[in-house]
Amino acid sequence: MTAKILPLSELLRAGGPRGAPVEVLLDSWALVEDALLADSARAREDLTAASDALPAIGGALADRRSLATAVMTARGDVCFADRAYRALFRDSGDLRPLLKRALSDGPVVSLVEGAAGAAFTAWVGDAASAARWQLEPEASAVLQAAPGRLVVVVSAPSRSSELARRAARALDLTALEARLAEALLFAPNLDVAAADAGVGRETARDALRRINAKAGVRRTPELVARLIGIMCAAGGDAAGEPGGDEAIAESAFGLTPAEARAATLVARGATSPEAAQVLGVRPETVKTHIKSVLQKTGAKGAKDLARLLVEARELVALADATEAVLGEEEGGGRLRILSALDGARRIALIDYGPYDGEPLFVFHGAAAGRRLPDRFRAGLVAAGYRPIVLQRPGFGLTDPATADYVTAGAADMAAAVEHLRLKSAHMLARDTGIPVALGFACAYPQLLGRVAILNPHPPMSLADDRDTFVAGVQKHLLRNPDLVAVFAEFLRRQATTQLLERILHRAFSDVPPDASALREPAVRQFLIRDIQALCARSVWGFASEHAVYANGWEAPAGLPAKAWTLAFSSELPGCRDPAWLGIADVRRCTLEGAGVLPQFTHPDAVVALLA
Repeated sequence: MTAKILPLSELLRAGGPRGAPVEVLLDSWALVEDALLADSARAREDLTAASDALPAIGGALADRRSLATAVMTARGDVCFADRAYRALFRDSGDLRPLLKRALSDGPVVSLVEGAAGAAFTAWVGDAASAARWQLEPEASAVLQAAPGRLVVVVSAPSRSSELARRAARALDLTALEARLAEALLFAPNLDVAAADAGVGRETARDALRRINAKAGVRRTPELVARLIGIMCAAGGDAAGEPGGDEAIAESAFGLTPAEARAATLVARGATSPEAAQVLGVRPETVKTHIKSVLQKTGAKGAKDLARLLVEARELVALADATEAVLGEEEGGGRLRILSALDGARRIALIDYGPYDGEPLFVFHGAAAGRRLPDRFRAGLVAAGYRPIVLQRPGFGLTDPATADYVTAGAADMAAAVEHLRLKSAHMLARDTGIPVALGFACAYPQLLGRVAILNPHPPMSLADDRDTFVAGVQKHLLRNPDLVAVFAEFLRRQATTQLLERILHRAFSDVPPDASALREPAVRQFLIRDIQALCARSVWGFASEHAVYANGWEAPAGLPAKAWTLAFSSELPGCRDPAWLGIADVRRCTLEGAGVLPQFTHPDAVVALLA
């Protein structure tokens, strides 16, 4: 008798009571496969419905230095305040109305007035709601010392000189440009910013033009948003969900819907006539709305409004997420933000140096690899290389491709060569990044040195005989292109630390060297933070890259005659015939005893591939 095939909606509901519908994928994958095979269109609808019922994101990342924290009584007495909070609120602004609202209605996000009248966005909630914030031990003790106390968390990355310096370095600003950029965050106009930076007005005007060019923006509000986005590290300055900024402006800033729409456009750099054209109203109407917005928010102009909106977006993302992950960027390397060749997109990379080493593009994987493990990085540097991890379109802080994904990814690599003033670069490509790697080799052969390809994912035309959990999931995604983005977003909305640990265990438990590596807490934490950061803004990179395969990608003809090395991990069965690459002369290697994570388990062997 044939067993009844349950629809995916029923399977997901079974996981719902446990708080994570995605667990059904881990615990009952065979049943999920049956549902996908029986009706992929319905499965897509079921996943979409399940995603819509989840928080916008599972794990939201933020730099601790971008937040200020205090513990208060309901009457507004400060029981604890960290250094950042004391700097913002020297006179202990009156937060009693917000505290009262938080006690009666639950957590609230709203504007507060800091030192010198500057406006900031704050989250206020009781002890139970504040569990998400990973408070300092002293703050936690004070919070629990008496009932009825509340936590105030203020988003203020713009007040951190350390974060401002990181943003300046990411944009490759000179010392003068960096001083001016930091001054612009709060100065009411360029003249005041110039005075604060210690330069003359004309010098400041010239420097601002250079800063805008490096940041890839037209106007100061865009520049402020870009700077603070980089300070926030994971979220960037992407607009987020459609209408998301408008909703934040309404709820947190107390704006009307019309004011919120106008404020959002102006904060992104639009002039009043440009905003009026988008909204279908007169420029005078937009000016009236913005005048009201500035009065309600206390912002001193369009760029101050841009600052407020980005800082509020970061705080709301953290407050709405299932888990708020706070920390500081570790692992060395220099974050760089570059403009694409057409100037329309932003490209992010981490440059590990040294600058006199041989440039080497090290590819990240389909969901991890944004940072290099210390032993692997040290081995590359010792071998004379300058490792550069470029985030492909839609991954990490790199903007999604607006046209063909492979073409955009290859062009981004060429842009990095140009901006970093390199003559050429070697390449270590892997997994599903192979289409972009080969696209770069074909389109820009003059920029390419030696090439090592590790565990390449073959085209769909070649059968994949792997019988693992990861291969099974990937097989169904590639056979159902319309399912990729929905599936990826479904996972992202549940990507908490605890769940990612389970997924990693499930994915690598049948690959002995990887299972052994994951028993190390440091390796697990590294991978989890890496995945969360690489997919923090969206799933467009993951979805687009898999769609390339699903839409019938094949290796391009006419690959240049370079020093090619093709390597496979011995513990990963699959297609090992290099003929599909179409490379006339290729050196073949096997990483004995390696699996999916050779950068952790066999770093020296991976470095040797480039010899």
